[in-house]
Formats: sequence, structure tokens, C-alpha cells
Amino acid sequence: MKNKWIVFGASVFSIALIVEVVFSFYRFQKEPLCYGESCNHLDANNKRCDLDAKTLIEEELQGRKIELRHSARCNASWTRAIVPPGSTIYVKDSQGNIYGDNYKVPNDKVRGAHYGNMGAGKKLRACVGLPND
Repeated sequence: MKNKWIVFGASVFSIALIVEVVFSFYRFQKEPLCYGESCNHLDANNKRCDLDAKTLIEEELQGRKIELRHSARCNASWTRAIVPPGSTIYVKDSQGNIYGDNYKVPNDKVRGAHYGNMGAGKKLRACVGLPND
């Protein structure tokens, strides 16, 4: 009887794994939903820009990890940061234009990173506005 449960569990796990692989492959094959400036202030995950994301710059400031992430598929970048609730996560270009500052970290008890919204291009700066700033 115990062996039947083990076989059943392994079968269910295998099916779930196959479904996940197929879903991931299908999602990656779909085109992103924005490119360049049309990505400004939008969420990378919702627009399928996170699939090829790479960290361009990683810094630690005041004990907080901040990264600039970039998608070549979307020609857009965004900030990934571990910061307290109420912080604003955004990117800024060399002219001082701010993109993605419409995202404020919720008090959702997530101890890991949060992601700001996107700005067009690769030459951006990852920024965080802490709640007491």
C-alpha cells in the first residue's frame, strides 16, 4: 500500500513538472507586450519583459541591496531592491527623468526583493526613495 502512494505521488509530481515546463516554454515564446518607451511605468512581469532579465548593476547602500535589471527583449530596465514598506522604487535617466515611481512597496510581509516599474533603455540608474525621505 505504501508503494502505491509513492508511485502516485511521483506521478502527480511528474505531471505537474511537465505542465510547468510547457507553460514556461509557451510564455517565453510569446512576444513581450511592450518595447522601449511603451514600457515606461509598466510592470516587467505583466509585460513579459522579465523572462530575459539580467542584472546590470548591483549595489549595497545603507545595508540595502539595490539592482538595475534589464530586458533586451523589451529594451527596458527597472529596479529590484530589498527595502522597507512605503519605499518608492524607480529608475532615473541621465536627464533626471524618473520612470516607474508609481510603485510603492506594500506592507505585504515579503522579506525579499520588490521590483519597481520600467523605464526605456539600458542607461538608467536604479533608485529608491525610503519612506522617511
